Amino acid sequence: FCGNRIVSGSDDNTLKVWSAVTGECVQTLVGHTGGVWSSQMRDSVVISGSTDRTLKVWNADTGECVHTLYGHTSTHQSAVTCLQFSSKFVVTSSDDGTVKLWDLKTGEFVRNLVALESGGSGGVVWRIRASNTKLVCAVGSRNGTEETKLLVLDFDVDLK
Repeated sequence: FCGNRIVSGSDDNTLKVWSAVTGECVQTLVGHTGGVWSSQMRDSVVISGSTDRTLKVWNADTGECVHTLYGHTSTHQSAVTCLQFSSKFVVTSSDDGTVKLWDLKTGEFVRNLVALESGGSGGVVWRIRASNTKLVCAVGSRNGTEETKLLVLDFDVDLK
């Protein structure tokens, strides 16, 4: 939800941008090959994460896909479970047990922020939330390989 618009994702592989005033669909974003599990909108920028393991950056005004975020070694190996973005970066989590950092403007992978030892064998990062100084990750597993817990990464540590 952003201003007078709402974005929603669906298992039909699309996103829809809705008018919060009229309730009508004003844009359908097509391009994922799997269900859309996560999305966020800020101004005219929409970012979506899918079961197809990709993230897409969209222009909500035109419906154009600006970037698809993936790479041979940086791609999530399973569904994207959650995402959050700022003016510079996109942070994503996945069923593969990783949290990844991407450059919003170029669409390039920057680095892994979290990689669970049990990732790929059941470890999952369910949800993430970030501020300018902290990243909180809710982690667990589908098969008992990872204890359910919150991981907190603090980027504003005072090193005295």
